[in-house]
Amino acid sequence: MKPLKTLSAWLEKFEGIVLSLALLFMIGLGFLQVILRNFWDTGIEWGDPIVRAMVIWVGFIGASIATHQKSHIQLDLVSKFLPEKAKKFAGIVAHFGSAAVCLLLADAAYKFMVMERESQTLLIDGVPNWIVIVIIPVSFLIMTARFFIHGLDDVVRLFKPEKEGAA
Repeated sequence: MKPLKTLSAWLEKFEGIVLSLALLFMIGLGFLQVILRNFWDTGIEWGDPIVRAMVIWVGFIGASIATHQKSHIQLDLVSKFLPEKAKKFAGIVAHFGSAAVCLLLADAAYKFMVMERESQTLLIDGVPNWIVIVIIPVSFLIMTARFFIHGLDDVVRLFKPEKEGAA
């Protein structure tokens, strides 16, 4: 279990770097487009499609990081009314259920990516659209693994509670 958590933490650091660079590039390119259009009545032909592609990458990498940090969107209404043991069980069900949903979405995203590759659509000249879409199945697979790890961690904590005074 520890090697999986270590790998997930390392991956989160890498994702954070990629996310920061992508966000910086996206904002810079968008700003440059606005300046070029407003002051010189021109723009970078491939600028808008690249910014749209970067939005997809930033969104999915951000979702993956949020899953690692357990700061993703949660519906917490039910747990307010449950006793402590039931809350833990609900967390297990939620994490494994989320892993299953992410796995199904990864499969659907992979099939979509394959269709895009076969159709040979281009984002811009020389850049196939499927390269942009590859982040979708990859991020769903990473989120699947992370939800699964969270679920396993919850199971371990359910049957082996932490000792008092342990950090």
